[in-house]
Amino acid sequence: MKNTVVSISLTLILISTLYLFPAYPQGVSEVPLTLSGHDNAIKSLSFSPNGQTLASGSFDKTARLWDASTGNTLRTLQGHTDAVLSVAFSPDGQTIASGSWDNTIRLWDASTGNTLRTLQGHTDDVESVVFSPDGQTIVSGSKDNTIRLWDPNTGNTLRTFSGHGGDVVSVAFSPDGQMIASGSHDKTIRLWDSNTGNTLRTFSGHTGWIWSIVFSPDGQTIASGSHDKTVHLWEMATGDHLQTLSEHTGFVMSIAFSRDGRTLASGSADNTIKLWEFAPSVVSNGAVVPNTTVASNTTVTISPASVQSPAIGKQLTLHLKIRDSKTVAGYQASVQFDTTALSYVSGTNGDYLPAGAFFVEPKVEGNLVKLSAASLAGESNGDGTLATLTFEVIAVKASNVTLSDVLLTNSAGETFVPRIENGEITESTRLKEDVNGDGTVNIADLVLVAGALGETGQNAADVNDDGIVNIADLVLVAGALGTSAAAPALHPHTLEMLTAAEIKQWLSAAQQLSITDTTSQRGILFLQQLLTALTPKETVLLANYPNPFNPETWIPYHLAKDADVTLHIYAINGTLVRALVLGHQPAGMYQNRSRAAYWDGKNAFGEKVASGVYFFTLTAGDFTATRKMLIRK
Repeated sequence: MKNTVVSISLTLILISTLYLFPAYPQGVSEVPLTLSGHDNAIKSLSFSPNGQTLASGSFDKTARLWDASTGNTLRTLQGHTDAVLSVAFSPDGQTIASGSWDNTIRLWDASTGNTLRTLQGHTDDVESVVFSPDGQTIVSGSKDNTIRLWDPNTGNTLRTFSGHGGDVVSVAFSPDGQMIASGSHDKTIRLWDSNTGNTLRTFSGHTGWIWSIVFSPDGQTIASGSHDKTVHLWEMATGDHLQTLSEHTGFVMSIAFSRDGRTLASGSADNTIKLWEFAPSVVSNGAVVPNTTVASNTTVTISPASVQSPAIGKQLTLHLKIRDSKTVAGYQASVQFDTTALSYVSGTNGDYLPAGAFFVEPKVEGNLVKLSAASLAGESNGDGTLATLTFEVIAVKASNVTLSDVLLTNSAGETFVPRIENGEITESTRLKEDVNGDGTVNIADLVLVAGALGETGQNAADVNDDGIVNIADLVLVAGALGTSAAAPALHPHTLEMLTAAEIKQWLSAAQQLSITDTTSQRGILFLQQLLTALTPKETVLLANYPNPFNPETWIPYHLAKDADVTLHIYAINGTLVRALVLGHQPAGMYQNRSRAAYWDGKNAFGEKVASGVYFFTLTAGDFTATRKMLIRK
């Protein structure tokens, strides 16, 4: 059996067998998420069937359920009186089984965390628990040298398998549920008939304890990892030894097949995971593609491999690159992206295939962009770009861009599987002053801090991290804004969000702090410039809007200085219709609907006035001005 190996150095080995690999992993990238909560080492992990929940078992005597997308603890499963060595989800995701050093197995309701029942019978540590593919039975391996089969609905022991001469530390169901494999510290693997408990065959050849065993997805091969630092492959039907994988320098504690069986992962005490690549027929879009071989040196990559996310609304361009290739006349690939971070915009053909190659318009299905192209004019070799994809950023966050179903073909119609290298989008180094996290420090951030003044505890508006949102934080945001000596431009949204009175209060509070650092001083200067920009040079009365109107209108004005403001509305014959006393108003711009004077088209008695021409007069201190307006019904 031909294979190649990729070695990835890690600082942590998970001592469990996880069936979590995607269709064709070519590397392991760091997950930007840390799950904290256990008080001791974590021995076992298991994802729910839908991948949304992660279960963990720990030496702190608890199991925990985590939201796999956020890392938040969903619930803690408490009841075991000693370390939890193994956790497993039922196929429907509704039940969790946990095995413990307290010699018991507990079944838990995944939705509530409540104990459903406790399975008792083993006389020593329960090292491994697994559900059958149909979820109707559970198999467990124990330090008491036995395997037990359980009915999860009643908790009763169905049968006990005896024969091992040492701890049974790993058990696995065959994909059809008809057989059980067990690995033991007696250095053997045994295959059992799950219906009768009879031993079908014994696999011998390891020179050290067996730590982990797993069936291939097609059920034809068993892989075992051992204290002797090797992985052995066995033919299930005959018990024949197929191959020894011996590149680890430490004992092999965990192994797992990819879902298509083309990759085997092995985790070792030498602090590495090795990915062993095989070359069976390839499953592509649900169909087996025969005569497919691994293109040992050819690699298809997402480029750049790592890129910082632009700001929201900006575009991000990624390339599908190929290198070290020979005789390629066409390709297909699926690119998976995070739809909460990116929105697909377009895809174009690259420069790799010969001129005139037919490029199929990319097809978007959920979070997948499916690409394909073919040339009838010959083949290409070497390096190049297969395709270019453009996305729009909808959230600045870390995410992965991954490849799957990648096939290359030559002009004879033969298909090849290349190595693949995925890409990642990292969250750009965010300024603390970018309170709303949109990638830009602007007036909106200033307003957010202003709205949070006085709040305590963890808060994005607490820019200086002193535990309270106060004027110092506001000045720091203003300092990040005030990088230009010019007065800030006033866009309409600025007028709606800020007032001269607010800025004046902030300035007064900031000046009382006696702050001297450069950023804060720049912030105070910016606030002074902003106050100047928001303070009109003269008092004016502006045209009402809408005009003509029915039945209401807004009357905007500017005040160059604080004043008592009154608005009088007259009929065309000079009769006073309504007096609106607006009170003492600070200098500023009163333009938007939340600040301009408002008239509902009624007189002082609350009666709707007739259609026609009316006049309105604004009095502000010694300033008076009159304009005309029209009611049309």
